[in-house]
Amino acid sequence: MPGTQLRADASRLLSVETSTAFGHTSTLSVLEPVEGGPRLDNRLLRAEVTARLPELPMLRKVLVDVPLGLDRPWWKDDPDFDLRYHLRYIAVPDEDDPSALFDLVARIHSRPLDRQRPLWELYLIKGLGGGRVALLSKVHLALLDAASPSIVNAGLLGTDPALLGAREATRWRPKPGPTLVDLATRAGLNAVFEPARSLGSIPRQLASLPGLRPFLNPALALLNQRNAEPYVATASGTITPRTSFNGRVGPHRRWATIDLDMDRIGVIRREQGVSNIDVLSTIAGGVLRWWLLEHDELPRETLKALVPLSVTDPNAVDGIAGALIDLETHRHRPEVRLARIHNQIGRAVLEQGARSAAEISMIGAGTPLVGMLASRLLDNSPLADRLLPPFNAMLTSVPGPREPLYALGARVVGSYPLLGVVDGMGLHIGAMSMGDRLCVSLVADRSMVPDLAAVANRFETELVELERALGLLR
Repeated sequence: MPGTQLRADASRLLSVETSTAFGHTSTLSVLEPVEGGPRLDNRLLRAEVTARLPELPMLRKVLVDVPLGLDRPWWKDDPDFDLRYHLRYIAVPDEDDPSALFDLVARIHSRPLDRQRPLWELYLIKGLGGGRVALLSKVHLALLDAASPSIVNAGLLGTDPALLGAREATRWRPKPGPTLVDLATRAGLNAVFEPARSLGSIPRQLASLPGLRPFLNPALALLNQRNAEPYVATASGTITPRTSFNGRVGPHRRWATIDLDMDRIGVIRREQGVSNIDVLSTIAGGVLRWWLLEHDELPRETLKALVPLSVTDPNAVDGIAGALIDLETHRHRPEVRLARIHNQIGRAVLEQGARSAAEISMIGAGTPLVGMLASRLLDNSPLADRLLPPFNAMLTSVPGPREPLYALGARVVGSYPLLGVVDGMGLHIGAMSMGDRLCVSLVADRSMVPDLAAVANRFETELVELERALGLLR
């Protein structure tokens, strides 16, 4: 049969998507022109993506739904593929106002992808100041599941600064996709040989009808219990408090970033015998404590975070486990918070076995893995269909590649993942190391955290507080 059917987990990424919970991930990469390098404009972007299309065939694939949702969708070549639709060239309204870029990117990230076209978009954003531009890649996780992670940024990011646009473009002819007879035949066979899966799809099809999803959440959660393997319950059995960013999310987002000095984090790591994720989690706990105090809603119980870990445990889903940790937000002393978080994550590592930083950075070339870690853990669990997950926020961090990265002949000087939020979890913190910097990216529901930029800026203050508490500041 022509075309390729989506895997079950990729199909689920589509089925649980709603008008407020998106199935795509975005990545913003900041590019700095090199001396004598090419002009970073729309013409260059189009030429470089065109040169890479033969090696990235999924960029031309579009979804074909099975009638009545009786089976998983299929991929087929898009007969009306239009590269110009997927490539956008825009400018920041005011390069002197950092919030202008935050608002622009948040609005783009908040728009769902058009399912009638290949599920990706790529923006070249100018006006960042200092001659810098940004690449904003938006790609659906179902597409990432079927393709190499290099599809993020249309394969433009790599260790080789050489351009490919001068190559002779090959003429592309789309292949025909599956017919209605093909779809009906395969759906019938799957219903015979996989009846449990067919029956399990009924509640999710009903959940797509307006107004029914809230009532079906408990049933969907029960159906997902079989996928709860990736969880490592390292936190104590205390209750999870609720804050103002732990309710129903809306369709709009805020985004903010900050860069932390990896050398300073490295000093803490070596002096205290801890890991980078221990330090980042400690800082994040301090940031959330500060924010809750500012808004007069710090609970007596500690906030909890889900921290995805890439592990060697064969029982983990796709090699992903999650440490459900106490962020120790009820503790004022950051050194105590660090020690307790280190013990929690350490227990998770002992139980599951952690991959090394070098192994992780080789998976998906770094940046895509941030979104994939988070999505895999949320998708393969009961949490995708629950209004109140047993944690307050998600904290996802991976080491980036050690070698310098280039795109469009320019140096990549920063890379920031824009990750998903769901009902009950309106704040997601993602981070990726790049050279001597840790690029921290915060995504939140727009109405839940209106001062997200202040939250991001607080990360530096909390790093200083941790250094001071450990006696590392002279």
